[in-house]
Amino acid sequence: MTTSLLQNSFRSVDRLAHPFRWMRNLLVLVLLTLLGSCSTVRLGYSNADTLAYWWLDAYVDFRSPQKTKVKRDIAQLSSWHRSTQLPQYVQALTQMQATLAANPGFAEIEVTFRQVEQFSQVVLLKALPELTDFVLTMDESQKAYLARKFEKNNEEFRDKYLDLSPEKQAKARFKKIVKQTDDWLGSVSREQEAIIARYLEKHPPNYAQWLEDSMARQRSALQLLTQIQMEKPSREVAQGMVQRVIIATFEPLEQAERRAQSDASRVAMQQLIFTLIRTSTQEQKMHASNKLQDWIDDCRYFIARK
Repeated sequence: MTTSLLQNSFRSVDRLAHPFRWMRNLLVLVLLTLLGSCSTVRLGYSNADTLAYWWLDAYVDFRSPQKTKVKRDIAQLSSWHRSTQLPQYVQALTQMQATLAANPGFAEIEVTFRQVEQFSQVVLLKALPELTDFVLTMDESQKAYLARKFEKNNEEFRDKYLDLSPEKQAKARFKKIVKQTDDWLGSVSREQEAIIARYLEKHPPNYAQWLEDSMARQRSALQLLTQIQMEKPSREVAQGMVQRVIIATFEPLEQAERRAQSDASRVAMQQLIFTLIRTSTQEQKMHASNKLQDWIDDCRYFIARK
């Protein structure tokens, strides 16, 4: 439950962020984002190589000389992920089951948040050499293609969220969180709906700020590409530049005010999850535990196929 609410809370922001977050979403949390039946998860992960390639191609429009290497790099990363990361996911998900059954404390929920971020960072840093190789081959037209894709995503975000009144934004957010909670618990009590409503009264969605932050990250990504194209650094120097951008995605925003807002939002979301778990019935917790077990079974299925 913790992981799902965290992911979905930031999914709108992540989809607007710089290119490395697409890899993060697809290659690290693919099992955790493809919610639904066991067959759906297995179908998605079985085709992760193809999905990753299509997704990235939609952003950067791979050139013929790049395609073969990119596909090979994705396949190698996927194989590494299956053999080294999925066993760790099994351990983490099993621990989440035990924590859920024992009524997690607030600190334990924070640990889960951090663990998901660490899983993400491990995969991105593993892919650092391949990401660097690709960035070094990007041309001006691909950078322009990426900029247009960013703007298209931004426009879609504006149309979907910013055109709504604050009241409608809050109502849509309420319905989304209720649905996510219902997916995990099998049902949502009136008490839990009231908890979610009170959370949104104190922390209404700030889509305009989310978009502004995402656009700032997009500009940073494009500036990095421009710098590399102009300076033509060695592979070693370029890799250091790309690594700094990757690390920055997991660090607080630079402005003190935004850092404070981000930290407060994070704590509030953790508090919401904590309260929803504490008000869950044994039947609801069993429903969530069974969903975690489905993911554990999926991980083991793919580990056995390596």
